[in-house]
Amino acid sequence: MKLMIAQTNPLWAEPTNNLKALESLCRLAAEAKVDLLALPELAFTGYNIFERLDGLAEAIDGPIVTQVAKLANQYNLHVVFGLAERRPNGELSNVAILIDDNGKHLATYDKRYLWDREHEFFTAGKKSCVVDTRFGTLGLMICYDNEFPEVARELAQAGAEVILSPTANMLPNSERQVLQIRARAMDNQCFVACINRSGEEDNLYYCGNSIVAGPDGEVLGRLGLAAGMMIVDIDFARIDKSRTHQDYLSDLNTSDLNLSRLDISNGANS
Repeated sequence: MKLMIAQTNPLWAEPTNNLKALESLCRLAAEAKVDLLALPELAFTGYNIFERLDGLAEAIDGPIVTQVAKLANQYNLHVVFGLAERRPNGELSNVAILIDDNGKHLATYDKRYLWDREHEFFTAGKKSCVVDTRFGTLGLMICYDNEFPEVARELAQAGAEVILSPTANMLPNSERQVLQIRARAMDNQCFVACINRSGEEDNLYYCGNSIVAGPDGEVLGRLGLAAGMMIVDIDFARIDKSRTHQDYLSDLNTSDLNLSRLDISNGANS
């Protein structure tokens, strides 16, 4: 599987212009024969939009998802990105959307661990999301979810081979973010990709440092502070190799830990 991480610096509260910039990314990804293009949390509106959510949040069939689906089909790409979704009942959710290379909406994941002001505006999700694709099994989480080992563990237990996390993390958290992603990958012996953003919005300064970590916690790719992109080849054979000498998921004794599994959603749960 060939994964492109797009660490963008979107224009604040300008989804139309940010969507226009997406086409050039899709074109580059297609030329590089990428399977999946991954973008940050709230990728086309910017993150610090709380006072403008009334005008920027969209339904799942709104202009943002519709345009991304069109480009995914046109350029034969899977695309994952963050969105502020407005539900029919009026609730707002901070979600990650996965679109396949036919422009089909495969999954919506609701961020479960809300951070800071998100509690005032968004409804927290309750389910994990694992999706089978033609190139592997993907799990979704978002930003602050990275900091809770249980989220990645549930995804791995449900079969996720690659966990994708659209993120909008801020300074001074660069090294903390890298450590967490490497730990989530090593603990679950799978691939974990954090797709952060760059730039600033008002008093928020984003730390970039998007990273892809392999099943032994090894860094397969890492960006710096500025906007940019990287392509990482995901070799699924690394998972079996990592589990040859110790297999944490098989050896985990859930009865001793008194764990209870949450519902696992295979596919769209919007």
